Amino acid sequence: MPKILIADDDVVTAELLEEILKVKGYSIIGPAYSGEEAYQLAKEHRPTIAILDIEMPGGMDGIEVADKLNRELNIPVIFLTGHDETAIIKRAKRVKPLSFLLKPINERQILAEVEIGLFKAEATRERQLLTTTDQFPEEVPERFAVLTPTEIRVAVLIRKGKTSKEVAEVMGVSLNTVHGHRKKIRKKLGLTNSKENLTLNLLY
Repeated sequence: MPKILIADDDVVTAELLEEILKVKGYSIIGPAYSGEEAYQLAKEHRPTIAILDIEMPGGMDGIEVADKLNRELNIPVIFLTGHDETAIIKRAKRVKPLSFLLKPINERQILAEVEIGLFKAEATRERQLLTTTDQFPEEVPERFAVLTPTEIRVAVLIRKGKTSKEVAEVMGVSLNTVHGHRKKIRKKLGLTNSKENLTLNLLY
């Protein structure tokens, strides 16, 4: 189930968003009530997408948070705003959000934008994964047959020299999930010696 981060210093709006999305079965992270809190929650939980209010108190507003989420964590955002001022929207567009939602929020619009946003996010991650793996040999090594499709993807990225953090960002999963896949790959390929370099082993 997709994980959605909610961040808005307006408690009423944040809780209403949480209620609407939980009813539809989404896993909710937060709500966060400041930019800093939103960023920390995103780093810890790696949401699929984030819904951020543009104007939040503290050292980072929603636009600054979105920029960091995009660059560092590969997490796309939907912006919430109570304003349609040209200057604010123009600045916000620079971080390439999935969409904008004007307050007061409308349940039907929220659900529609979230569905579209999740579709766009998944499509983007698939393109990134294909771009990253396009130089992998057409024939997967026979010994990889013991791996699941997801583990093969991880192995492909590791083989190309990607770090665990980079693998997590490309695949849209947590760092702990990648570590778990690495352990399973080692076990299935018979790499019982922890000193054996997984990247080098996957090259041959």
